Amino acid sequence: MVDFSEVFRVEKMRSGNPLVYLLKEQFGSFSASPQRVDMCDWIAKCFYQLEQYGDAGSWYEAAGRLILSEQSAPPTVKALTALDEYEKALECYGHGDDDGAFSECSTMIRRLKKACAPA
Repeated sequence: MVDFSEVFRVEKMRSGNPLVYLLKEQFGSFSASPQRVDMCDWIAKCFYQLEQYGDAGSWYEAAGRLILSEQSAPPTVKALTALDEYEKALECYGHGDDDGAFSECSTMIRRLKKACAPA
């Protein structure tokens, strides 16, 4: 007889943390940007804990892009807030082996720092 609880446990281990997949499903249901940014952060943290650094970095960058696309915030505030997300992404990429993502993220951070600098 098959022990289904054991099969489920093995499948869960193979697919990673099921919370990531639940959060990804929920992401699409939010329309407000702040909620979507929070969801991106949570998903990124889950991937980081699973040591899937490329995925974590991508989700932090997604949060940064959402912040930058916000219409109601002043550009300097958006740049400063997004900078934090991109710095988290860069840390993730530093743990991985995607030199291209690391380089692109570094470039974005330089642009955001320039946008935050007083004129």
